[in-house]
Amino acid sequence: MVDRLVVLIRDAIIAGEFAPGEHIRIKPLADSHGVSLIPVREALSRLLSTRIVIAEPNRGYFVAPAPTDETFCQFRLFRELFEVSAVELGFDNVTEADITRLTNLNGKMRSIAEGRPGKKQLVNWGHLNGAFHEVLVGLARNPFIMQQQVELSFVHMYFQIARSETVDFGILKTLATEHDGLIEALKSRDKDTLLQRLSSHINRTV
Repeated sequence: MVDRLVVLIRDAIIAGEFAPGEHIRIKPLADSHGVSLIPVREALSRLLSTRIVIAEPNRGYFVAPAPTDETFCQFRLFRELFEVSAVELGFDNVTEADITRLTNLNGKMRSIAEGRPGKKQLVNWGHLNGAFHEVLVGLARNPFIMQQQVELSFVHMYFQIARSETVDFGILKTLATEHDGLIEALKSRDKDTLLQRLSSHINRTV
């Protein structure tokens, strides 16, 4: 039950159903899901590690505030160091199945980018983009690295939604094109080009 609540609350936050900084009231959540207060508290406690939920003494749980530019830059730097290192570690493990998966995911992202993206579409993009980068990091074939990547993906999705008012949706086409470049480098087994393109791509990410 707690695992299910973690997913439901996390996805609601990422979908923008809770505003940045909003107080998360435990009883309404418990009532809406037909559970007692205890599993809701446990789920919120677990979500603290994702940094999309924060706790304040004597006040309760809150959605994390929208990131400042400085916070987002710090997050992007950590993500670059982490993801580039993981892909470098796992580069020799790439398979045709990995490349096919990346190609299919990016095709779906390009469809969103070429439409008229709004907040809902940005959420869909975020899930697809998270899956795309999880395939890349998954090349390391290391469950501990993958666990960290999954958490990073959710933080990134929340940051995207929290900053959506300032996002230029036109950049999504550019990001999809950069994904094509990453896939091409994998196909040609060009590690140096892949790592260089990945670093630049992360630093352009919204």
